[in-house]
Amino acid sequence: MTEQFILDFAPLRLKQQGYSRFHLRHRDFIVEAGASITIPAYNEMFFIVDEPPGLVVDSDYGMYDSTDDPIPECIHIHRGEIKITNPGDAKRRIKFIQAIIVN
Repeated sequence: MTEQFILDFAPLRLKQQGYSRFHLRHRDFIVEAGASITIPAYNEMFFIVDEPPGLVVDSDYGMYDSTDDPIPECIHIHRGEIKITNPGDAKRRIKFIQAIIVN
């Protein structure tokens, strides 16, 4: 998803979920080669910006996989426990727009 699409879509998606108050912020993570990071996002939604190559993102909402062995459908919105895995041999960057739910 492009950043502009997310900025337009996020308020609609949050409203569909019953939330009217939230804050948006950019997040940028580096995932080391062969490593994973976990983000607890139980009161937040993370929208993947663009299509970061070589990473797997798994959460309560589904999976995004841009490795050489991709899955049939990638989910670009994540919530709950989010695990970002870099199975490759080089550092990878992933950018999100984070919606922090207030109400």
